[in-house]
Amino acid sequence: MKRNSFFLLSWALVIPVFLLYTNCKSDKNRAHTILQKSIKSHGGMELWKKMKSINYLKKTTLYTDSGLVEQKISQKIIHQWKPNFTKITWMNQGKLYQAQKSNKELRYFEGNALQSDPSVLKQINENLDASLYVFWQPFKLLDPAAKLEYVGLKKLLDTLAVHAIKVYYTEDKKGDVWTYFFDEKSYRLRATQVDHEKRSSLIINEEVEDQTGLFLNKKRKSYFLDSLGKINYLRAAYTYQINSFELR
Repeated sequence: MKRNSFFLLSWALVIPVFLLYTNCKSDKNRAHTILQKSIKSHGGMELWKKMKSINYLKKTTLYTDSGLVEQKISQKIIHQWKPNFTKITWMNQGKLYQAQKSNKELRYFEGNALQSDPSVLKQINENLDASLYVFWQPFKLLDPAAKLEYVGLKKLLDTLAVHAIKVYYTEDKKGDVWTYFFDEKSYRLRATQVDHEKRSSLIINEEVEDQTGLFLNKKRKSYFLDSLGKINYLRAAYTYQINSFELR
């Protein structure tokens, strides 16, 4: 009798662990399935791999919590592949700023002066990486460092049916957690939520471009969320204008 009791207890402990492992694996597989469908809906891998370079203008308008315009920023951005290269140029109070990154080096100019402050270069490097990461979704989610988890079907802003996929890049609890929302039927990327340590933002994709065939960002709006996950206020509006691109 004791042997049978021990056997039953052992299985009682094993089964929940097995089910948890199975569910986690299933969620990961589902997330990758949704991502593959989204990439197909965004022009497909074959077209994306043909992209050699792209040149576009990004305009950002920042708002205060009272709705007033806080700042307007206009940036010229170039992304190039094989070899990889990103460059951002902008004007501020009549001075030209340039930041560029290749496989070999990172350079940042204020006017004609090359900057070398490590803390400044660290921020510039993050800004260059972020420009590529944000503009090239959902394709950048194929990065092996991205850990994907299917959250389920959600109602975005209580109206739009979307598949939600949580994405994180570190096990650190203080690290950013991203959630991507894909249209339930078309699988197009409709919005992104990023949870920082003390703040959450929801970025809505309002319009996509039709020049490249990849349906990249054209108009987006970013909202700060309150503690209940509801929109608090509009923080930023973004527009992207593609000037040129080159395929292989």
